[in-house]
Amino acid sequence: MSANTILLVGAGGHAKAIVEALGDHALTAYVDGVAASWLAARRIGDDETALKSVDPANFVLGMGGVTRKMLERRFLLFERYLASGRAAPPIRHPAAHVSPSAQIEEGAIILAGAVVQPGAVIGPAAIVNTGAIVEHDSHLGAGSHLAPRAVLLGGVTVGRCAMIGAAAVVLPRCEIGDGDLVPANHLYSMKDGSP
Repeated sequence: MSANTILLVGAGGHAKAIVEALGDHALTAYVDGVAASWLAARRIGDDETALKSVDPANFVLGMGGVTRKMLERRFLLFERYLASGRAAPPIRHPAAHVSPSAQIEEGAIILAGAVVQPGAVIGPAAIVNTGAIVEHDSHLGAGSHLAPRAVLLGGVTVGRCAMIGAAAVVLPRCEIGDGDLVPANHLYSMKDGSP
């Protein structure tokens, strides 16, 4: 198999946006308990079967998460697939803008219309969803999810497996802790303390 082949883990609605973003990677198989009629790839019915093989060579998580528990479970699954010998290349939609000085770590997903500015860090298996913005020098932690149209302004730090809801805005230099939730449409500032 080619080094550009990829296994999609989870084939629900969120996975459709990820498949569109795959670019040069050829989707050859997916893991889901239910057949996805929209996918023309080989289906593997469960994670245990998929984890016994290292074919295809790469994987991407096709599921999102909106709660701490869901995001932590997602990140543990990410670690299990890495331990199986597969690689997790970062996935970037061609219609996203990513600064050359941004750091995009393994398994990170950046979807259509997203903007990642200079000096930003997108952690392992983090999601920068449709139209979201990560401004300069901000850090989106491992396994965290920046929902559609959410904005991290300059110098923001988001911990591991946190959720920034749709259209939320986190003001400059704020810190969001591990597993925290910033609700949709919320303006988060340092005076808020914990979201």
